[in-house]
Amino acid sequence: MSTSPYSKDLREKVINFLQLGKSQTEASIVFGINRMTVNKWHLRYKNEGHYLPKVRLGAKSNIEHESFIEYVKNHPDSRSEDIAREFGISASGARYWLRRVGFSYKKKPSPMWKQIKKNELHTKKS
Repeated sequence: MSTSPYSKDLREKVINFLQLGKSQTEASIVFGINRMTVNKWHLRYKNEGHYLPKVRLGAKSNIEHESFIEYVKNHPDSRSEDIAREFGISASGARYWLRRVGFSYKKKPSPMWKQIKKNELHTKKS
């Protein structure tokens, strides 16, 4: 699970609080954050001269949205396996991208016994 970093404003307030001669424990109580978080911010400020959050790179997408959308529009009957093969991803990855760009994917057709009316389900021998 990923969480967003604390705001720059809060970080600035904590560092200013520490510069007034207050302790890290007091800062953690006043601002309601973990003492280790305050410690990391303070060490970073002392060592690097700033308290900004680290840059989060994350995974880069290897699929271009426009080409994906164009392929799906040009091949409306293609299965997720076909789309996956075309873009070099897994079938579940293709379904993820379909949902992400606003398409739905084909589901398996319902079995025949679900399509038959109840009164036709039990036929009597004559």
